[in-house]
This record gives sequence, C-alpha cells and structure tokens, in this order.
Amino acid sequence: MIAPSSIPGAGSSERPRVLLADDHLATLTLTANALAGEYLVVGSVGDGRELLAEAERLHPDVIGEPNPLVRQANNHQTNKAMKPIRSMLAALVISVASLTTTHAQTPTPPAIPHGAGFSFAVYGDSRPMMYLPPNAGQPDLVKLFVEMFGLVLPEKVAEEVVAKDVKMIFDPVTKELIKIIMPFMTKTEVMTLTVDKGWVTDASVEDMKLLPGVHRTMFRLQGGAWVANEIVKDVQTGRARFVVNSGDIVWWGNQGRTIEDSPYWKRFNDTMLKQLPPPDAEMKAAGLDGRWFLSVGNHEVWGDPKIEGVLNAVPYLKKFGVTPENLIYTFDFKDVRFIFLWTGKYDYRSPSKWDGDRPKYAEQMKQLQVWLDEAKAKGIKKAFITFHYPVFCRSGLGPIPAPDNPHKLIAAYAKDLEVVVFNGHNHTTEMYDVDGVKYLMLGGGGAEQNPILPGQTTIKVPADYPPDLYWNGEPPKEDYNYVLVDVKPGEKTKFTLSRCRPWSAEPFATVELFK
Repeated sequence: MIAPSSIPGAGSSERPRVLLADDHLATLTLTANALAGEYLVVGSVGDGRELLAEAERLHPDVIGEPNPLVRQANNHQTNKAMKPIRSMLAALVISVASLTTTHAQTPTPPAIPHGAGFSFAVYGDSRPMMYLPPNAGQPDLVKLFVEMFGLVLPEKVAEEVVAKDVKMIFDPVTKELIKIIMPFMTKTEVMTLTVDKGWVTDASVEDMKLLPGVHRTMFRLQGGAWVANEIVKDVQTGRARFVVNSGDIVWWGNQGRTIEDSPYWKRFNDTMLKQLPPPDAEMKAAGLDGRWFLSVGNHEVWGDPKIEGVLNAVPYLKKFGVTPENLIYTFDFKDVRFIFLWTGKYDYRSPSKWDGDRPKYAEQMKQLQVWLDEAKAKGIKKAFITFHYPVFCRSGLGPIPAPDNPHKLIAAYAKDLEVVVFNGHNHTTEMYDVDGVKYLMLGGGGAEQNPILPGQTTIKVPADYPPDLYWNGEPPKEDYNYVLVDVKPGEKTKFTLSRCRPWSAEPFATVELFK
C-alpha cells in the first residue's frame, strides 16, 4: 500500500488528483465513487492510448487501475465490497513519473516454440450501429436516415417513413443529438437509441403489440468494445496468434471508405488493428503480413462496392488475390488450411440467400473443392472455412436456403479432414455439429442483437432440423463474445468461448464448446 506521503501533493491541503483507467465502465464508476472522499477523480479512460493522452492533458498526481478484485466486487454489487476498494486501488496506483518511462508501443507477444500448436481468435458481426455526427444539423441527419431506410425500402417510401416516424431529440444546451425514436422491423416495434458523441451507445426495442411497455436492450456499445479489448489482450500476450472475423466490421461506406475519412474504419483501426503487434517471423514465413483476416460481409460493400475500406485497412489481403472483383482467398499456417468465401451484398427479399457475385456461387464452390482437395493432397488434416451467411440457423434472418446451401459439399470432406465453419450475419450465437462438420455462428461481436426480440427468437424449421448446441432450446439473449481456437497436431481442436452478458448477475464467463 502506498503511504500518503509518497503521493505527489498528498501533503498539501488539496486532495490528490487521480486519473482512473479501466476498460470496464461499471468498475470505473464504482471505484470513482469509493475514492471520492479522499481523492479528486479528474478523469477516467478506457484504454492505454487514451490514458497517455489524458495524463499529459490533466497532469494527475496519481493514475489508478482497479484490479480484478474490484471488478469482482462490482459484479457482486454488495455493500460489504465497498469498504476494501480504497485499499485495493491504493495498492495499484502508480506515479506519473513512472508512467512517462513506459513505452507507448504495442507489446510484443512472447516467443512461440517452433513446431508447437497454435491458437487464434474468431468473432463476427462486430460493427457498431450507425454513426450520427454530433454537430450535424437535422437536415443532414434526415438525409442519413433516408439513406439507411433506403437499403430496404424504395427512396420515396424511405423519405415518408423518416418524415413521419423518426423523432430526433437534441440537448437544449449543446444542441447535440442525444436520442432517437424510430420504427424497427415490424409495424408494432419501436426502437429507442441513445447517442453520445455521435455514436449510438444503447438501443432498446418495444413491441407495442406483443410486449407493450417493455423495452428490451438489444445493443450496448460497450459490448463490442469489451470483445475487441479482450481479443487484443489475447494477441498481445501470445494467447492467440491472429484473428479471424466472419464479416460486418463497419456500418457502410456512405460516410467514408478509408481509415482516414470513415468513422467506422477509424474506430476499428483504433480499437483493433493499431493494437495488434506485427506478425512474427513464423507468420511472415507463411506469407501472413498481418494478424487480422476476414470474410467480407454485406456491410463492407454497402456504399463501398469496390471494398476500398477493406483494402485500405488490411492491404495485405491483396497478396492472397483479393481485389474488388475477387473476394475469396485461402492460406495455410502450420499445416492448417484457412478458406474465406463471399456470400453476397444482402437482398431484403431473401436476406440469407447466397448471392455473392465475386465470383458467383457455383464458381466459389468449384474453388472450394479445389482448395480442399489440395489440402488433402498436401496431408493437411484441419480446415477452417469462414463466410458470412450461416449454413444452419434457428433465429433471425435464417440460414442460407437451398439449393445454394453448401453443407453437403463441405460435409463430403469430413471423413478426411477436421472441418470447422465460422459464420455470422444473424446477431446471436448458435453452434451445430452436423455430419462431422462443426458450425459456429458468431454474431455476438458487437452489433445489435435482434434475435433476442419477440418474433425473431425462433424461425420455423423442419422437425428433424439439427439442434442448436449453444442455447439448447432456450431463447437467445444479449450475449457479446468471441472464441479462442486451440489447434494441436494429432489432437482434437479445442474451442473456448469468452462472453459478456451485461444483464446477468454473473456477466462474464468462459465456456468450452463442443465438449
């Protein structure tokens, strides 16, 4: 424990100025309240880069990071936990002088023994909701909403809906947009969005017919931030070598198409790409010039048909042949094959139809066979296939319909390869084990989770449809997550899901899948 005399300014009549740092909002709030009597909390931040900037701006006497015990106390929400928080934090405060000796560069993960197995992280549908510039006037915001509704409605109808049904509320002092009330998926559903600094931070839906008066939270910006932060930590510490995403990273390209001019790509770059260390020597030898790989989702081509955003953010995909005309690719790492396909740009009339045209479905299936046959010929025993729309799904937008559902083709290789498929598109989590193929629909990376709502929780499927092994018959709930995949030669692949359920009394958990 640091004695008061060791804290700069502690001997003066003023309280020591404290800057708090933690990626868990509730923990920051609890700790700030606990310290209020003895310290002056001048600010709080959620990541290391922001910490350095705020330390330089605010010049605090001390900087504190609550330890996991504080988080545990916060999770239990007990009065008894409040008393020891001061001592727990005091044991961890550091002086600004020691902070300035710390390098701001991305940590280098520990060396991985050559020839050993490896791990990677996988997640999907990590995009935030629509960004609404805080200083934009109402006409510009109306235009953005018309463009958004125009994705699924004729332009004239979209204009009428926005004029009649979208209500925007502005702060009377700052004049910034703070709340939006608007229609959702059906005539009886109303969505309420809370906005801060242009970003939607919370979204809830009320079904005026099925559940009047009940507002179900379906999106929290902090959920996706938690997922990104945990994945970054796993890569920085060497727990994961690289990251796979099943698509939908950004909202669209109508507000910019590069890291420099798109708020979405900039946010993704700041919270993920810039935080990842450069690839190690073994990865570079395998042709991997980055640590993050995706299958292109429908949101990546909305307003950006030539995928300028993708190629600007992760230009090393060009090395694998990715161009505006070709959105599929493959690579091998440590005798494991990774394949990325393209399911399409989305058609609201059939929202999970495989309508990808770069190349078209038939050509993609031929190429998939070539890549899998090639893997077999090389003696490769494991293949991970990633594409956006789900092969199996019991909720939301549903699975890829026949005849363009690729399950039979993929399953034909299960006798020779351990085949795992990663999907997304539906914003919840489901898992299946069908005909020797493991399927993970990972839609909990951060986007709004509409399958939790009445009417979207389940869809009609045949009586013999494969069971979902994640929810096991329970209705899906708000669940932000990612999976660590552990690959070892000659051993069964291990899947460990880490999740955050903000509504739960036990919000954080780690679960082994396919046990």
